[in-house]
Amino acid sequence: MYRDTVQIQSFYETPLGVTVTRLLDSYVRPFWDHRADAYNAVFGYGPPFLNMIDDAAKARALALMPARHGAVIWPQTGQVRTLLANGYDLPLPDVQLDRLMLTHSLEFDDNPTRLLDECWRILDGAGKLLVMVPNRRGIWTHRETTPLGHGRPFSRRQLETALTQHGFEVNHVHRVVFIPPVQRGPLLRFASSYERFGQRCWPALGAILLIEATKMLYAPAGNTRKVASRKSSVLQVLSP
Repeated sequence: MYRDTVQIQSFYETPLGVTVTRLLDSYVRPFWDHRADAYNAVFGYGPPFLNMIDDAAKARALALMPARHGAVIWPQTGQVRTLLANGYDLPLPDVQLDRLMLTHSLEFDDNPTRLLDECWRILDGAGKLLVMVPNRRGIWTHRETTPLGHGRPFSRRQLETALTQHGFEVNHVHRVVFIPPVQRGPLLRFASSYERFGQRCWPALGAILLIEATKMLYAPAGNTRKVASRKSSVLQVLSP
């Protein structure tokens, strides 16, 4: 059962996990705000994706990990920037982050609508959200040997509707990772070619659904907290 952060970490250290990270790089790296004064964060399991941030901006990044799943240290050197958090009460005041990514979190959350409200609350006025979930139509959802075979998978329509209802405008939709979930063999060596083939021939069947959205400046349903105008003292303490 991949609900434990250490187990998810172990997956990303396997040949298949390393390949998945490489296939996601071209989508996740451009999403981050690489300015030195930017605030980026992941809620869920974030180290492989936070490592894609330029060094100048990495010093202000945060790895928010679900309390029920446990945590691992990130980064491996320097000041630890990992925080345990609950999806219904993320430990940041309003209007804090420039970029936020959800990974291995929304599909496991008991109340995903409340989590999306929290994402809206802590993002800055022009903040962007990147949501990574198992694709309901992908073959990986039927295999429990990876984290994508656990939790609730989403269809494109389900996730787009949820984001729109909670104050986000959908910008980009991607379905990624078309290789079968095998740990060895030629498919891993030729994963990039297989990816291009999958995008052309069966684009709806990627294992991962990635949706990028922008915060809209009106309060979504259920989010009635007053919007603040200053950066969090938590981030100030953690800043270099």
